[in-house]
Order: sequence, then C-alpha cells, then structure tokens
Amino acid sequence: MPVSTTRTNSALSTQRLLQQLNADQLALQRQYDQLSTGRRVLRLSDDPAAANRAVALNRGIDRGEQLVRNANSVTGSYDSADSALGKISTALIQARGAAVEGAQTVLSDDERVAISTTISETIQNLFAAGNSMFRDQQLLGGILDSGNALVYDGNEVVYTGRNAIGRTEIGAGTPAAINVTASESLGAFSMILEGDPLNAALDRETRLGDMKEGRGVSAGIIRISGGGEYTTVDLRTAGTIGDVADVLSSLEIDGRKLNVRIGDDTFEVAYADGLAGTLAIEDASGGSMAKDLSIENKGGAEAPPIIGDKLMPRVTTNTKIASLNFGADEDISDGLIIRQGNQSFNVDLSEAETMGDVLIAINRSGADVHASLNETEGRIELHSLRSGVDYSIGENGGNAATVLGIRSATGQTLIEELGHDRGVILNNDTPDLSITRPDGRVLELDLESAKTVDDVIELIQNHPQNQDSARVLVGLNEFGNGIELNAPPGTEPMVIRQLGTSNAGNRLGLIPEGQNEASGESVGSVNQIAGTDYMPLEAGGAIDTLLRLEKAVLDGDVGEIDRLQQRIDDDLDRATYARAKVGIWSRNMLDMKETTETQIVQMKEQLSNEVDADLATVISEMQQRQVAMEASMQLIAKTSQMTILNYL
Repeated sequence: MPVSTTRTNSALSTQRLLQQLNADQLALQRQYDQLSTGRRVLRLSDDPAAANRAVALNRGIDRGEQLVRNANSVTGSYDSADSALGKISTALIQARGAAVEGAQTVLSDDERVAISTTISETIQNLFAAGNSMFRDQQLLGGILDSGNALVYDGNEVVYTGRNAIGRTEIGAGTPAAINVTASESLGAFSMILEGDPLNAALDRETRLGDMKEGRGVSAGIIRISGGGEYTTVDLRTAGTIGDVADVLSSLEIDGRKLNVRIGDDTFEVAYADGLAGTLAIEDASGGSMAKDLSIENKGGAEAPPIIGDKLMPRVTTNTKIASLNFGADEDISDGLIIRQGNQSFNVDLSEAETMGDVLIAINRSGADVHASLNETEGRIELHSLRSGVDYSIGENGGNAATVLGIRSATGQTLIEELGHDRGVILNNDTPDLSITRPDGRVLELDLESAKTVDDVIELIQNHPQNQDSARVLVGLNEFGNGIELNAPPGTEPMVIRQLGTSNAGNRLGLIPEGQNEASGESVGSVNQIAGTDYMPLEAGGAIDTLLRLEKAVLDGDVGEIDRLQQRIDDDLDRATYARAKVGIWSRNMLDMKETTETQIVQMKEQLSNEVDADLATVISEMQQRQVAMEASMQLIAKTSQMTILNYL
C-alpha cells in the first residue's frame, strides 16, 4: 500500500500506515510458517488449485498405505497356510508309503499294527493341520471360525467349519482371497451326492426372473391386434407369470376377450370363444417380452392359440413340491432315511411344501450332512460332514427320495460302479448267481449282459423258471436301499448263492461280505431276502481316505488298500494344488504391494511439488519482508512526529 501523497487528515494516514504494518507482519508470519513447516500451501486459500490437487493426492496416498498394510497382514496368513498345506502333503506322502507297504500279502499281525500306527499318526498330522490358526481365525476351516474346524467323535472325524473365504483389497481389481478352505485342501465337506434335475413346472407364482433356466423374461410392453388397430399392453410391473396371465385375460381385442392358460412348461394365448381369427402379438420397440415368452406372432401369421413353450422355470427354494417333475404333484410325506455308518436318521417331510422346507428338514435331521440347492442346474446337492463312514439316502416307505432325485441306490446304478467303483467279478460263460426258491426250483443267472441293477432285476423277473404262481418277486427295498426278494413260503427257505469266483451276490448286497450264500426269513406271508445298500457313498477327503486305509491295513484287505492308494494320490494332488494356489496368491500379492509402494512414492513426489516450499525462495522473500516491515515502521515513526510546522 503506497504512501499517500495527497492531503489527507492525520487519522486516515495513520490508519493506512497501520494497515501496511499489519500486512507486513502477516506476510512475514506466513514466511515463518513456511520455513518451519516446509509447506508452501498451508490452507485452501493459499492456492486453491494446488490445494485441490493435494487433497486428491493425500487421499490416494492414504489408500495406498492401507493397501500396503493389508498386504503385510495377508503375508503372514499366506505363510501360515503354506506351512499347514506343506504338513498335509508330507502326511499324505507318508501315508502313501505305508499303503504300499501294507499292500504286501505276507505280513504278520504285528507288522500290520505297526503300519496302521504310522497311518494313525498321519491322520493326527492332518487333523492338526486342518485346525491350524492364524491369529484368531481358522486357516483352512473357514475365516469366520475361531474354534476347531475338525473334531473327533469316537474313531470318526466331524467337520464343523463353514468354508467361508475372507477377502481383502491389496491392489486394483478383484479383492484377493486370504484363505483356502478345508474342501480345497483336505477334501472335507465333500459332495457325496449330486441329485437328479428336478424339472420344475410353471405355476402362477413363478417369477419372470426365474424363467428360461434363470436367464429370466424381461417385463416390458407388448402390442396385440385382432387384425385392426394394435392395443398396447404395459406389463412392466408384472412380477410373475400369473400377473401376465391376469392382465392379458382382462383384455378385449376387437370386442373378443382373451383366454390365457398356464401349462407345465407352456403359456397359451387364445380367444375365449375358442374360435379362429387373427391374433398378432409383438414387442414394442426396444422390448423382448413376447419373444422371451415365445408368443411373438408378427402380423398374425399363425392362427390362435399362440403357444409359448420351453419356458423352463428355475428351481429355487420357493419352488413348490407339487411343481417338481413337470408338475407331477407327487407325495413325499413319507419322508426319507439317511444312514451314516451304523446310525439311521428319518427325515420328516410331512409338512414340506417348498424346496426350502425340504432342505431345512434334511439339515435338521441330525445326520452329518449338509443339503443345498444348485439353482443353476435345479438339483439338490448333499455334502458330508463326517469322515470314516458310508452314507446312504433311501426311501421310508414311499418315494420321496426318488421324487427329490437323491436316492443314492437306484435301478439305474451301473454294475461297474458297485463296490466303490471296483465293479463285479463275473464267471466266464457260466452262471454267477443261483436262487433256490422255497419250492426247490433253482434259478441260475448269468449277469454278463447286465449293465445296471434294473437289468439284474429283469433277469430274475423274466427267468423262464420263474413264471409260475410260486415265482420270486424282486424289486428295490421299500425302506432304505437294496434289493428285496420275496417268494411264497415252502418246505425250505429261499437261498441265494454266488457261484464260482463271482462276487456278484456280495456286490449287489444280497449276500454278506465274506460269505457265499444267504437264506431268506419268514416275514408275514412271504419268505424274504432283504439285501443291504449296494451303492454306499463315501464321505470323501483325505481324512476319510486314511481312516479307511487304517482299517484296511489291519484287516489285510489288499484290494481295498490298492483302491485307496489312488484316492491318496488324488488327495495329494488336491493339497498340492491348494498349496500352489497360495503360492500364486503370495507372488501376486508381493507384486501388487511393490506396485502400490511405487505409486505411493510417485504421489508423494507430486504432493511435494504442489505444497512444499522452496526454502531458498522462502528465506529470500522473508528477508525482503523484514526490510519492507522495517521501512513501514520507520515511516510510521516519522509521520507520527509531524506537526503543522512541517508544512510551513
């Protein structure tokens, strides 16, 4: 502020000089602040443009530093997971060696006990690795679990984890997983049964979004004409196929009402009077609803009724039982039976109305299984929770398991899948089984042509010597699983034998293991042989494999040991793959961490350029401000001593 050279009163001059002195002091203070902090921009008003850029850079730096902290934290988790997976691989390699040793045919009882002890130790190592912790979280049992994921229940192991995967952000892109699950590493929580497709039928409550196997039908605007002007129908608020049917049924096209019928997999539009005529249906511009429903009929090229098919609704937890199997409305009130080892659990489905009710009933039955619904494929999936036992899902007097597609042993079961995929040993050109009826007649059966259990049943039913009133009736057990033989009583009980070197009777569950024949018992008015489950399901996973191997070694079951060797190889491949995945995650994490640290350095450099002060410039300007302030003070001193005599 320059010194005024005009004539002014003393008060105004003093005010101007004080303002100048105050401005000099503030400017000098800013220089001191810049010198002490090293910053040029201390507040937004100092340089709004630079301050705005600095805010964005600080935000980026804070985010980058958080990503680096995330990466440092994940490093420990990856290292611990790698250690646990390494222990699993080592234990499985040791078990593989023990299996090879145990497969020898000439071993003493003491040697078998010693080998089984080695296997028991490897099971303990797997058990400990499966319960490994990092801080307060499970490494393999699920990130949400703080307790042991695996627990002993007698000689069996139960998985109690939840398979939850934690994720964190350590760089740009998809958040990275920070743990592998017990399924990926140990094979725990294995899927023991993938049910058959349930094939839901349409009903009024079917949601448009669930149609077309889940691809959905896009609600929109369609145009309908009876040969004259088009009527525009707004269906954008429709939520279910029933909503669409209600709107269309309320219309009159050229004075004629429409009739809409929802079939099992069809949607039919016609005139209510049932007469012919023109019925054009098309989508409004940009829409696809008529096309999605397969009722598009441009220009009325086809005569009514217009039938849309292949609408294929997805099976969801809300799907009604009555809609399954294309609306067969079958009864599942008898429920089903789940057997695990020596335990049996009845699943009560008498109150079940939807698929969600079925899943809840199975999961609350007390059996160590977890049922879920694969909505993409429309089937039930069952996962095992207990290792060391066989599972079986059968009927409880009705056909609920069959309707739900989860009966584990059916007539379509392949002969080659029996005996845990070891198949059946058959005789060459001679009968494999014989059934002696209570009246003494013998039925000899050659199973060479049989591919499925149904084929075996048909061979018995159609046997030339089994076509009279005393014939043997055969079918699947009404309760549980297995094949059931019934015949009128006679002087002797019915007997089934496996002949020669064949083990068909054992594999079909009609003859106990270790025996070559079985006799019938009187049940009511018939003589009956009730077979056991011929298709038991293994729990799966490394621990289940080793529990079975331990028993097979003690029993000297060389065939079972040979079979389990392949399973150990599969378990080892699984653990190795999981470990390799953790290694890849760790490498990617280090790369992203390095990239983020480089970006932080670059952003800090940019921030410094925006807000940091040049000390040489600050010192120079500070000296200039000091000189200016001294000049202002000298001027104030001189002007304050002026009197009227200075103007004479």
